[in-house]
Amino acid sequence: MKTKIYLLTALLALIGFGACDDVYDHVAAPPQANEQEDAQSVDGFTIALGSGFSSPIILTEEALEENTPFEAVKATATPQLAEGATVTFKLELSSTNEFVKVVEIPSVSGENAATINPVDLDEAVKNLYGKAPNARELFVRVRYYITDGTSSVMMPTSVILGPITVTPVGPVIEEEYYLVGSINGWNIGDLDDYKFNHSGNDVYADPYFSILVNNLEGEFKIVPKSSKEAASWDGIFGTYEAEALTGELKLDGGNLKVTEPGWVKITLNMMEYTYTIEIIGEMNLTLYVPGGHQGWSPETAPTLYSRNFDFKYDGYVYFDAAHEFKFTAGPNWNGPNYGDGGDGILSDDGGAGNLKVTEAGYYQLSADLSGSPYTYSAVKTDWGLIGDATEGGWDNSTPMNYNPETNRWTVTTTLEAGKAFKFRANNGWDINLGGDTNNLTYGGDNIAVTEGGTYQITLDLSDPTAYKCTVTRQ
Repeated sequence: MKTKIYLLTALLALIGFGACDDVYDHVAAPPQANEQEDAQSVDGFTIALGSGFSSPIILTEEALEENTPFEAVKATATPQLAEGATVTFKLELSSTNEFVKVVEIPSVSGENAATINPVDLDEAVKNLYGKAPNARELFVRVRYYITDGTSSVMMPTSVILGPITVTPVGPVIEEEYYLVGSINGWNIGDLDDYKFNHSGNDVYADPYFSILVNNLEGEFKIVPKSSKEAASWDGIFGTYEAEALTGELKLDGGNLKVTEPGWVKITLNMMEYTYTIEIIGEMNLTLYVPGGHQGWSPETAPTLYSRNFDFKYDGYVYFDAAHEFKFTAGPNWNGPNYGDGGDGILSDDGGAGNLKVTEAGYYQLSADLSGSPYTYSAVKTDWGLIGDATEGGWDNSTPMNYNPETNRWTVTTTLEAGKAFKFRANNGWDINLGGDTNNLTYGGDNIAVTEGGTYQITLDLSDPTAYKCTVTRQ
């Protein structure tokens, strides 16, 4: 009989492998990481990307339904192994070759290769990057074992291959959605007053859109931005559930329907293509702020607004000196009014004392009537620009100037192309605005600058229903 020294025998003797089962606690050497590597040779093995990773992968719904396994990695060369011994693989994925965040992906080993399923790959990409259907770079870390029967030993050096490009399956989510229906005469060319609100963040991180509508009673559908801009009825969402208050949105669905008068809140989850209709009925969305700053006249007073239909009100008021004020539920003194209950608490006792600011300034006023007790706050604000498009970067705000005559903040400054900015108050992040320039939201996304140059920028917080800005190149 020929005498052979097999790699497996040597390894088993070295670590006292014996007859133990499932030994995976061998300490491996640091992985070899070489950028854009399709194959590596270590320990007598040559490990390469499999045929399934030979070109960029664009996953589809059909591919996930079929879920046909494909070759992810393979050993194109191995040392001489003992008879009956095989190579087994364990695969991990990461967004970088440093493997700070790691996702282990199930695989099946056989014939010196490992296969994975499209469904598992799709889930792994989304775990690493989120659900947006964008092309993503992945690196594969390969740990490999010599398996003999029920026993395995891990080879001392793992390898990292890649990058590979994978695009996961995801829903199409547009940046804007609108209502069309009985309330606007089914006029698809005039939808601006019926735009859904959004945080301004990435739509795949925040797929929720909502709108508050008064007297929607009747039928309607949901119009994405692309259909609005094309004035086309293609791509418009309806449902098969008609009067249901919750359900699925369908491209070929019928009209949604509200049968009750009053205020309605509609929320869309465009990641799941679902909707929820909340019948609110009667509700006061506005609080008025009469006081010494404007002659105690509710009908001409500045206002706060409940953007989220949650009895939490927000708005901005300029006080030219120390003043007293109150909140009223209407543009008169006939309904509830709210005064000082002490320690930030609002009292609806008509005889309660006045609220106060102790110095001049531009104040964010907030009132929370959603629970008990009612509360309020008054925060003096000075606004500025912040971002890598500005001279101060993300560390130092560029101050803006307030004009009491126009009720706007302005600044003329240089902005850098390809960068972004947003607005923040008081050189801090407690109060910051971004997103849609016609409907800025707290914590909203950065505002992109496509062309560098000198700009005049205005911030208008006078209308609490929609904070706005203008960015005009000089």
